[in-house]
Amino acid sequence: MKTDWKRTWQAITALPTDHFPLLLPGVHKLAAFFILRRLKKLGYSNCRVDSSSKGLVVYAQR
Repeated sequence: MKTDWKRTWQAITALPTDHFPLLLPGVHKLAAFFILRRLKKLGYSNCRVDSSSKGLVVYAQR
């Protein structure tokens, strides 16, 4: 899937945290670092981001 820079920016700055796992289609792999950092800051634990052919898959627990 082609990387969409608008979706990547939205994933970094305004990631929805209402449910996990969360699929982020078209988001660049580089965003994973910033997503994990934001989740840790919000108090989530057991966080991980996997890269798939469809995009990033975010896992986290509160």
